[in-house]
Amino acid sequence: MKWIGLTGGIASGKSAAKKLIEGLGYSVIDADEIARRVVDPSHEGFQKVVSSFGSSVVSADGLLNRSALADLVFKSEVLKLELESILHPLIQIEVQKTKLILSQKGEKICFYDVPLLFEKKMQSQFDATILIWCDLETQIARLRARNGLSEQQITDRLKAQLPMAEKLPLATYCVDNSTTIHNLDLQIRALVAKLIIL
Repeated sequence: MKWIGLTGGIASGKSAAKKLIEGLGYSVIDADEIARRVVDPSHEGFQKVVSSFGSSVVSADGLLNRSALADLVFKSEVLKLELESILHPLIQIEVQKTKLILSQKGEKICFYDVPLLFEKKMQSQFDATILIWCDLETQIARLRARNGLSEQQITDRLKAQLPMAEKLPLATYCVDNSTTIHNLDLQIRALVAKLIIL
């Protein structure tokens, strides 16, 4: 089974690309979805995060307050690394389980949607990588419109990722999502068709 890494910058359109790939009938394992599962109160990850970060990251309904946790880790490299050391091993276990199931079902290609692919130097794990990118001005405008973040929150989140200019030369394929969803769709269809026959 071909194993394709899918990544991008925050608000670059990676989620839209994922939906388009799934719409073509291909499986996309989503690192963020798995990360949410491993911090469910029923999972060991929840207890580990609360033990490390305290009750301030637990909301009134007893769930993990992801926004409060994000505000902590985006301001501190030490705390970010601490959170990653808890979550990444748990996420990898779930990814490998899902990957094995898809391979046993006979799927020929599978995509892994992982935001920090290049930051964590994971590219050697894949047969190819796809970077969904857009220019910085578009990224910032989308973050303002989509998340209602303050300028400081936007800056913190952008600083937590490699600049797009550094990611571009690392990717096998780069998809420019600075314009319309239609243009993104055309690029994704052409690229997936190419990957299938390689």
